[in-house]
Amino acid sequence: MILVNPRNEGYYIEGNTARQLNTVPERIERPERRQEREVNEKVSRNQRRARAFDLKYTACLMVATVFLFVSCVNMLSIQSDITEQRRQIAALESTLNELTDNNNETSKRLESSVDLTKIYTVATTELGMVYPKAGQVVSYEASNPDYVKQYKDVPTE
Repeated sequence: MILVNPRNEGYYIEGNTARQLNTVPERIERPERRQEREVNEKVSRNQRRARAFDLKYTACLMVATVFLFVSCVNMLSIQSDITEQRRQIAALESTLNELTDNNNETSKRLESSVDLTKIYTVATTELGMVYPKAGQVVSYEASNPDYVKQYKDVPTE
């Protein structure tokens, strides 16, 4: 085979290693490519199936959406109940503080209105009361120390 170089008319190449100009290579189908194409077709088919909405998927999605909506409404309801209870607690605490202050004021007013020296004078001069002498005081333990009711005389021993 003899080829002529198009750039230089006097130059040529002989032998079987000479390059052939303007030839299209033969297309060789590789078995790997065929398998890849089959795998790609399977993947694309599965993707199409996954994208498609069927009745089961839609029903599950609707149930989940309704459950989520009901849960949100329930949570908001509970949160509003908690907020209302906190407001009520704050109002009750405020009322308790006012009542405690009024009670303390009234107690101080009553304590300041009692004159202990006048009570002592009236008890000793008008009523004839005296302090107890040694041996006249009898101590005993009561079941309820806040309240004592005497039905008969206290024994001496």
